[in-house]
Amino acid sequence: MNTRHARIILTTLHEGSFTAAARALYITQPTLSQTVRQIESQFGEPIFVRGRSPLALTPAGELYVQAARRILRIETQLEDAMRQLHGASEAALYIGTMPHRAGGLLPQVLADFRRTYPDTVLHVTSGSEEALCTMLERRELDMAFVSCASQRSSLVYRQIASEEIVLLAGRQTALAQRICSGSTIRLSEAREERFVLPPEDTPMRALFSGLFEQEGFAPQISVICDLSETARHCCASDGLVMLSPFLSLLCDGGMMSRLAHYHLYTKAYLPPLFMVHPSGETPSPAAEALFTLISNRFRAMTAYRE
Repeated sequence: MNTRHARIILTTLHEGSFTAAARALYITQPTLSQTVRQIESQFGEPIFVRGRSPLALTPAGELYVQAARRILRIETQLEDAMRQLHGASEAALYIGTMPHRAGGLLPQVLADFRRTYPDTVLHVTSGSEEALCTMLERRELDMAFVSCASQRSSLVYRQIASEEIVLLAGRQTALAQRICSGSTIRLSEAREERFVLPPEDTPMRALFSGLFEQEGFAPQISVICDLSETARHCCASDGLVMLSPFLSLLCDGGMMSRLAHYHLYTKAYLPPLFMVHPSGETPSPAAEALFTLISNRFRAMTAYRE
C-alpha cells in the first residue's frame, strides 16, 4: 500500500460512488476504476461491494481502510515532526472531546499551551464516547478526553479525575429564592421546579434518571438539550433547573452570577475523565503538554472537594 492508493480508496469510500470520487480526485472514472481494480489485485481481495449505493466495504476492505487511515496519520505526524525539526511552523494536534466533558477546560489552559507550542494548530472535534474512540482507532485523532463505560484494548486510558454533579437553578426559581446558593440539599427540594435534561439515549440522562429514582420523583421537563452551555442559558433565562457537572459551571464564569448551585446530599459523581490515545503510539510532546495542563487545571478547579 502507498499513500496515493490509500487516499484513492478513502476518497472513494467517503464520496460513496466511483463517479463522485473521480470528480473529487480530478481524474476520469475509467482511470479511477482501473486504479481500484489494480489495488484490489495487489491486495488479493475485493475492497468494495459492487452494485451498492453508496459503496460498501467488504470485510477485507474494512481491514484495508483501517490500515490506510493509520498510514496517512503516520505520514501527517512525520511531516509535522520534520517541519518542527527544521524550524518550520504549524504542526497539528487533533483532539476529541465529549459535549459535556472537558470542552470547557480547553479555553482555561489554551494560553499556557500557546506559550510553549505557539505554532501548533489545534483541531477540536466533539462527539460521543463511542464516536471519539472509533476515530482514535482509525488514527483520525491524536487524543481524546472521554468518560468510558468500557475500555477498548486498542486504546490507552490515562485517568484525570472524576467530577461532582450539582443542581443548577435560575435565580428567579422558587428554589433559588428559598435556599442560599452553595448549600447542600436533597434533589427532591427541586420536585416542583421544571428541568432541562439531556436526551434520553445518552449516558448522562441515564445517570440523572438514577438520581431521580433514588429521590422518588419524576422530574417535570421543559427542555431536552444535549449542549450544556445552551442548557445553562435556558436555566438562567427561563427559571429552570438542571443537573450538571460542577466543573461546567466553574468553566463558565458568565453563568456563576446568573445561576444558583447546590451540592447534593446524596453525593453523585460522573465516571472518571480519561485522556485516551491509540495503543502502540507515543503521544507527541504537544499532546503530553496539553494532557498535563488539563489534568492540573481540572484538579485545581475541583479542589473544593478536598
